[in-house]
Amino acid sequence: MKKLWTQAEVCERLRIKYGKLNKLMNSGDFVPPVYGRGKKLVFDPDAVEAWIKNRQSPVIPAVSISTPTQQRRKAKAFRERQEAADATLKRHSVSRKGDSE
Repeated sequence: MKKLWTQAEVCERLRIKYGKLNKLMNSGDFVPPVYGRGKKLVFDPDAVEAWIKNRQSPVIPAVSISTPTQQRRKAKAFRERQEAADATLKRHSVSRKGDSE
């Protein structure tokens, strides 16, 4: 008997996240699970592969793209952590390498 794929394996094969898989299933655009209760769904790998081959548009992989706003927030958070670390070092009268006092 062939091994059935879990949701995680299907998501990995399609390079999508769980949410996207759920949207595909809810829209009726994806193969129905062979068996499932709640979040424990299993799929026939042959049916998933056939769905991929018959699909007209390619599956877009789940890629995390940072927007400029997200990049600024990350940079600000990094600076704040760095300043907090510097303040802690200063409080304990420890200086970094290369810092001259």
